[in-house]
Amino acid sequence: MAQKVVKNVQTKPIGFAPILAHYFKKCAIVDIIDAHVRLDARRKVLTHGQAAMAMITGILFQAMQLYRICQFAKESTVLDVLLPGIDACEYFDDRMADTLDAMFYYGLGNLEAQITRKMIDAFDIENEICHNDTTCALVYGNCDNNQSDQSIKISFGYSKKYRNDLKQLVWSMSVSSDSAFPLFQQAFSGNTADVDTYAKQWHNLIDLLGRQDFLFVGDSKVASKSNMAHIHEHDGFFLSPLPMYASYNRAFNDALNQHRFELLLAYKEKINRGFEVPLTIDHDGRLYPFRMIILFDHGLFIRKNHSLTQRIEKSQAAFDLLASKLNTYRLKTRAAIDKACKGIVKKYQVSEFLQYSIHSDPKLTYKNKKKGRPSATQPVEKVKIVKEHFRLQVHLNEKAVEDARYRAGYYPLVTNKPAEALSIQEAMIAHKNQYKVEHTYRRSKTNLSLEPIYLQTPERIEAYLFLFKIALQIIVLMERTARSNIRSRNKGLDEFMPNKKDYRRPKAEYLLQKFEFVVVGRMPLADGKIYGFVSELNDLQNDILDILEVPAECFSFQYLFDTS
Repeated sequence: MAQKVVKNVQTKPIGFAPILAHYFKKCAIVDIIDAHVRLDARRKVLTHGQAAMAMITGILFQAMQLYRICQFAKESTVLDVLLPGIDACEYFDDRMADTLDAMFYYGLGNLEAQITRKMIDAFDIENEICHNDTTCALVYGNCDNNQSDQSIKISFGYSKKYRNDLKQLVWSMSVSSDSAFPLFQQAFSGNTADVDTYAKQWHNLIDLLGRQDFLFVGDSKVASKSNMAHIHEHDGFFLSPLPMYASYNRAFNDALNQHRFELLLAYKEKINRGFEVPLTIDHDGRLYPFRMIILFDHGLFIRKNHSLTQRIEKSQAAFDLLASKLNTYRLKTRAAIDKACKGIVKKYQVSEFLQYSIHSDPKLTYKNKKKGRPSATQPVEKVKIVKEHFRLQVHLNEKAVEDARYRAGYYPLVTNKPAEALSIQEAMIAHKNQYKVEHTYRRSKTNLSLEPIYLQTPERIEAYLFLFKIALQIIVLMERTARSNIRSRNKGLDEFMPNKKDYRRPKAEYLLQKFEFVVVGRMPLADGKIYGFVSELNDLQNDILDILEVPAECFSFQYLFDTS
């Protein structure tokens, strides 16, 4: 007897939505937003917290434009898992924009502090060291609509991508040294200088953490006199590379020439060196006693030494080529030759290593005094012509090259934290961990595709960046939880990467990617009932759930859709 075959099974992708729901619930993002941002009485279906969750989910699933969220809700069951009972048509772009406006005018800083504190408490995030840096986010099209006095100005500025044809904003972010967890973000106008953002971000961190004894680590722009004096006067602590201005460069070279011993510092199975000297800075008539910590790094020495050798070799080759072209059409005068020499010195930055001199060896020639064909019967009268003939002499200052090779590998840091609270070893580690905030920016612009920004008002852009940071926080929390549990059980993931066993440093994006083809399905039965199911997870997926601390039942149909 022939058996009946069910042909009308309907499936939709669910992906990593149950994992996301677990972390959203643990962080209480919806509850915090709804408790603070007032909802218009005319909005009956979707709260601001739910709309914010939908936009954060859109960021993680790369549905970046607001108008795409509605279609995203129709084509998958992701938002059904996160926000059950809400029809897909409720996620239209104007409704999403209303939430962005409401959050902006309530105060993004207040919301950010509430949500981040909840995450810090829930996941026990350490924040003794905070790293800060800035980047520029490019904006395409007209984004100055309905601009208010409270918002940033989308404008032209110094573009780190050299796109001077596009307007931009400056995005500043602080992250914890603990797993690069994003702590606070703030958008600034597109023409804001980086040096003007650090003091504001330092105060934001004080408001967030409720204390000011953390170490604020940044790049060399933190070490402006005004920034250092401001943080020091308000009982804060900072650490940054020291910019090589003339006065600082003299102090740096004097310290290198006069120091007697260096401490050996272990770092990643290598031995670096370091020492420190006092550094007094005068700002507005007041003297500030700081510490200048000078470190030697073998990797930096190799790179600088190689660069120096290449610059000298290339400049010498350029001078040899120039010497072969002297006294030709464009190089017949001393001024033209001197200009070409200065161009070589500037291009290869060898002014302290190579000195050149231009010499003239006049040549005496004769020519007929009168024009025309000379007379066959009368003697031809000649006149002397003295013509300059230039030659180039280049001298290599070997003493300067030797001194530069000696200095290669050394770099100075400046801090105001006492030596008993911050050793040279700890300062070195804190500085080397500055890459974590840069890694966060790289993750924002590659994996999560921050650019281009599609919104058309600065207020909504600022609010969207706030949600974007929450998406980053969720990603970091997942990654941190997974790696922590792998260390605890002393066993990594098998078959996570091709031909690799016991993989111990998985990225969150790749963890979530393993759930890409998980679907939820509904199948009508002969008795008229609907049978629902979720794809059966494989061993790797179950192992991932284990290290993410997500119960396996979160991927069951009954848990997700059984409202009884």
